Formats: sequence, structure tokens, C-alpha cells
Amino acid sequence: MNNEAAILQDLFSNWISLVLEYSQGAPDLRAVYLYASSEQGTRYVNVCFDQGGTVVRPRSIQGIDTDLSRVSQMMSLFFDDLAAAEKSLSNVNSPAPTEYRVYYEPSTRKLDVQLSRELIYTNHSTKVPSEGIQDWLGDRAPKLL
Repeated sequence: MNNEAAILQDLFSNWISLVLEYSQGAPDLRAVYLYASSEQGTRYVNVCFDQGGTVVRPRSIQGIDTDLSRVSQMMSLFFDDLAAAEKSLSNVNSPAPTEYRVYYEPSTRKLDVQLSRELIYTNHSTKVPSEGIQDWLGDRAPKLL
């Protein structure tokens, strides 16, 4: 495995560990959708969970503690992990992806990752990273608040 692949594998492993820790005990958790954007120094991370066939934000998961401080801590760690991975990628002269789409099924441990290195938001007049998960999941994504 090359350095880039190892760095990205560590990032995704850390992210999956975080979502599993956060959602532990939630009934009927079918999938996790983790979306991140990182373009020209601007980072954005979002996570949603499929619980019982409905895609919800972390504060809306049923059956676990969804206190704002827990969500904030998880989100902060996502950002820290992304920044560390990008620094490591830079150290091995590998360009960091600009978009990360991570799908994970807890019951089967199925992991699907889609990466892009195209600029999506930087030169777009109306598109913003916070809409990325809606672009990915379409009507299944929870509406922006």
C-alpha cells in the first residue's frame, strides 16, 4: 500500500470509529453517510445516519444521547482528522482530495468511498459545501436548517 492510500485508509478508519462510538446503541442504524469538502483551505464535514430507512442528522438519532456537546465534539474530531490527513498527504507530496463521500453499513461493515480532486465550490457563484450531502443523497438527505 502506498503512502497516500495508507493515509486515506487511516482517515476513514478514524471517521468510522467516531460515528460508531457516537451512534452506539441506536436501534436500526442501517448506514452512515459522511461527506467532506476541502478546497483551497476551506474545510466542511457533514454526517448523516440512516435509521430505520430515514436519513437523519446526528441530533435526530433515536435511542442515544444526542446532546449538542457530543455532536460538536464528534464534528470537531472529524475536522481535526481531515486536517491531519491533508497535512500527511502534503508531506508525501500527494494532492488531497477536494471531496470525500464515505458510505458505511454498520451491520455488514460495507465501506464505499468516492473521492474527487476537482474543484466544485471554489469557482462556483452559488454552490456551497454545506449543500454537498444534498447533492450526493438527493431527496433522501435531511433538509438544511
